Order: sequence, then structure tokens, then C-alpha cells
Amino acid sequence: MFFAKTTISAAILAAVNGHMIMTSPSPFDPEKLNNSPLDASGSDFPCKFNDVYTATGGTVNTYELGSSQQLAFKGSAVHGGGSCQVVMTYDNPPTKDSVWKVIHSIEGGCPAKGVAGNLPENPNGDGAGKYTFQVPSDIPAGKGSIGWTWFNRIGNREMYMNCGPLELTGSGGDKANFDALPDMVVLNIGSHPKTPEGVDYKFMKAGASPENNIGQYGVATCDNDGCKEGDQAGSDSGSDTPASSSPAASPTSTPAGGNGGGVFLTTGPDTPTSTPVATTTAAAATTTTAAASASATPTANPGSGSGSSSGSAGSACSTEGMWNCIDGSKYQQCASGQWSAVMPMAAGTKCTPGQSMDLGMIAAGRRVRAFRA
Repeated sequence: MFFAKTTISAAILAAVNGHMIMTSPSPFDPEKLNNSPLDASGSDFPCKFNDVYTATGGTVNTYELGSSQQLAFKGSAVHGGGSCQVVMTYDNPPTKDSVWKVIHSIEGGCPAKGVAGNLPENPNGDGAGKYTFQVPSDIPAGKGSIGWTWFNRIGNREMYMNCGPLELTGSGGDKANFDALPDMVVLNIGSHPKTPEGVDYKFMKAGASPENNIGQYGVATCDNDGCKEGDQAGSDSGSDTPASSSPAASPTSTPAGGNGGGVFLTTGPDTPTSTPVATTTAAAATTTTAAASASATPTANPGSGSGSSSGSAGSACSTEGMWNCIDGSKYQQCASGQWSAVMPMAAGTKCTPGQSMDLGMIAAGRRVRAFRA
């Protein structure tokens, strides 16, 4: 497979009420802006414009050329992060034919850093990240529109885009400098290529000062022609970032549950949102000796339940975050009141059979990490 695909239960993906909305810059008509991604058909591109939501209302974002500004959100379904771009056009209202240029790229960890799944569900939550971008100093002053785009790391292959009214003030610069900025990347809608799931995204042309939050999930490099495995930034003459500048993890690293599966947790209501959810790579499961592996005999947690059969995916479960280890080789989790699909454990790893809040991973004869809800 081209990428080591990461999966997440349909129950977690169903938390649409907590999807993200841009709050800074201020969007057009915030009372009518919903929190869903762009329609998969591309019918509401750009900016989610449709018969109801249009480029009207809202507070004008008045920025001085060269100034530093904040990107911020509300919501909680951060889908394990991903990558974002801050974009602008001199059109107001913008249309499908508008020229959007990138003024800042956030590669990995957007709209939240160090979160493997989602934040505790809250459509008005402010636990997502806050990011700083700089308005170019050498482009023309004038009116237009500013936007935020996001390609989520896990979940359905989606593109998010919110926009707001913009006015740039100052002495201004040459339009040629605006034209030279990277084009906005458009993926996952209409006939545009899809992003791979489960990795962070670099942009082939990220702009003058990309924010690098590439983490442990592997990386793909994307432009409007699609995505390529690994850190390819700098491999074409127009790129802004040398390929050697990023500390990106190997794209072959796989979260626990490997062989195409992954364990991803939403943080619970008592878990600080700034604390990353623990993951373990399949490679860690191979560090002990073959002799130790031969002696491995997982035992059930006392009082944890039989674990001898799975709950049907989507069927009801009562304890949020409960793990169900099946025969030591497969697992599922209770999320949003439903059992997730059954997934295989990573090669060389086992879990402790039964239902408990502790998955009890065992690697080649010894317990290596307790995944807790």
C-alpha cells in the first residue's frame, strides 16, 4: 500500500457537532456559517458559499501590511490535526474563478497539536491551537477576502475552508509580489486528487515561512496535482523549503494496531487538552528477544469481561472509552456510545483479552504500553 493507512472508528467520525469554525480572522456572516467541510462535490467552493451562506456580514479584518495576526478556531473535532493554509484574494466576494494565494502554511498539528483523535466534544470549545501568521509587506493595499483551508489527517478525505472580508492598509507594494506567492492547494473535492489518510502534509510550495509541526505519523508532500510519499518539498524549482530542513518522521511509521490499523483516542472530559494522547509504533514491539516472545502468555484482567466475542460495529456500548480485546489479537473501542469496527493488533503485539479501560498491550512477552481511554 502506498501509505500505511491509519483508521479511526465511524463512531468517532460521527462527532460532527464539534467540527471546526474559524473565529480569527473573523468569517463572513458568522451566525450562518456551519461547521462542516466543503461539499465533496465542490459545489460550495470557495468558502462554503451556497444559496444560504454568502459573502455578506461579518467584521472586516483590517490588517496593516507586514503585521502579525492570529489564526484561531472554535470546535473540537480536530481529526488528529493535519495541515492548514492561510490564503487571500483581492476579490470580494470571491468566486470559483478567484485567484487565491498562500500567505502562511502550517504543516502538521493544525488545527491542534499533539492530539491523536479529537478533543472532548464541544462545538464552542476553544481548546484547538492558535497560530500566528504575517501579512506580506510588499503586496498592494486594498480590499479582498482572507481564508483558512484545512486537510484533516484522519477521517473522511475532506477539505475545510472558511473565509472573511479583508482590508489591507499601508503604503502597499507591487502586484507582481502577490502573483509570485504560492497558489492555494485544493484537494479532496470535485475532481481534485485525494490526500492520503494518517500522515501529516507538507506543501510543495508552502510560502516564505511555513510553520513546521510535522510529528510522528509520517509525511506526504502535496500540491494541486496530488500528494507524494515522504518529504518532497524542495524537489521542484519553485519550492520554498529545502527538503533537508524538516525533522519529519519516516512515512513508514505506523501507530499501534499496525498493518493498516491504528489506535486513536479522543481525550476524555477530565484529560487536559494540551496533553498528547499516547501512541506506540509497531517497531517498538520488536525490541525484545525471540526467547522472551516464546514465553508470552497474556492473561485476562480480573473482572474485565470475557472479551471472547466482539460487539457489532455500531452496536450500543455503555462505558465511553472502554476497550474490548478479542482473543489477544484484535480490539475495538466504545466511542460515542457505539462499538467501533474490530481491528487487528500490530504484528508482534497482543492485547490482554477482555473489556477494560486498559488495552494492556503486550509485545514479545512483556507489556509495553497501557492504552487508556
